[in-house]
This record gives sequence, structure tokens and C-alpha cells, in this order.
Amino acid sequence: MTVRLSDEAEARLEHLAAVMQMSKNAVIEQAVLHMDERAERRRRFRDAIAQVDNRDAELLDRLSQ
Repeated sequence: MTVRLSDEAEARLEHLAAVMQMSKNAVIEQAVLHMDERAERRRRFRDAIAQVDNRDAELLDRLSQ
């Protein structure tokens, strides 16, 4: 796979790889996995809020008055 980065992103990637003592490929892989985990946690949180909102709609309405 080829990844095209801006000069700034490439410089940051090289810096991260050096600081973390990882290959650039490993840094990119970890970044993708981290972003996916964060997105999944946000989705689960939104689902939980929607579930509570649906389940407790009457109570939440009374509390807001």
C-alpha cells in the first residue's frame, strides 16, 4: 500500500516514529486502530444515550419542567 502524505504530515510521522522507536508503518497502523477504537466508543456512547432517552423519556420530560 502507498500512503501519500503532505510534507508536514511526513515530518510529523518521522518524528513520531523516532520518538516511539517504531517504524512509520507501525505508527500508521497504531493510529488507524486508535481512531477506530475511539469511533466505536463514541458510537456505543451515542447508542447508550439514545437508549436512556427512549426508556426514560417521560421522566426526562418531567425533570425538564
